[in-house]
Amino acid sequence: MTIATVDSASARFQSYIDRHANGQEPMEDAPRLRQWIIDHQADFAAIMDCDLKSCPKIVYDFSRNGDVVIGGTSDPARQTEIMWRQMADANAPVGIGRYREDRICYQSEQFKNDGEARSQHLGIDLFAPAGTPVYVPLDGVVHSFNDNNLHLDYGPTIILEHNPEPGVTFYTLYGHLSRESLDGLYVGQPVEKDHLLCTFGDFPINGDWIPHLHFQIIFDMLGKKGDYFGAAKPSEWDIWESICPNANLILQMPENVTANRSGQ
Repeated sequence: MTIATVDSASARFQSYIDRHANGQEPMEDAPRLRQWIIDHQADFAAIMDCDLKSCPKIVYDFSRNGDVVIGGTSDPARQTEIMWRQMADANAPVGIGRYREDRICYQSEQFKNDGEARSQHLGIDLFAPAGTPVYVPLDGVVHSFNDNNLHLDYGPTIILEHNPEPGVTFYTLYGHLSRESLDGLYVGQPVEKDHLLCTFGDFPINGDWIPHLHFQIIFDMLGKKGDYFGAAKPSEWDIWESICPNANLILQMPENVTANRSGQ
């Protein structure tokens, strides 16, 4: 990013803080964009082969350590084995990690800034085996992509830009992919609704996590490319919720896949 881009993004984010302090929606365009997505939910294609609107699922709670632990010093191979066994017993093709969840695995120094951890989840996680295909939910173009190959980062990541009608622009992020998912991509490449986009990655390529897709809606890229904030500081949640609304607006799962206001 150029200095001008960084300054512009910082100024916009400060404007969101100021609007929130004045009791306004932090991002002025957010209500209109959210409503557009709601009004066009029937137009979105499924992003997985299993029907997320009806298939059995296990909705996990990662706000505290339980039978399955993600991130931190956990062993992804062992945790994957436990999760797959639980999902098989429940006849569930997918496990779910919740939006707005304040996660214990994000409390390390890696996720802290000014002493506060970016611990509250901005996307929804879909857990399934490595190689699981992911499809484009709505026509768009490749905004950016990158292999964010630090431990507990996204690994290979793709961000799509959607411009379904004049005045409506938003982005979808796909993280923890296979490295092959980035082959042949280029910025501006058209992608068609319901076409194969990528596949789930395996550890350690995917950032060393249990195989899953981090799916996120973004209304303002804040100058970033190929990477984005996947979790927010709890003290800034209301601002980030405006920028990155609940991904279930697109996925449309009937289960409660959103943590409560406290993140638990």
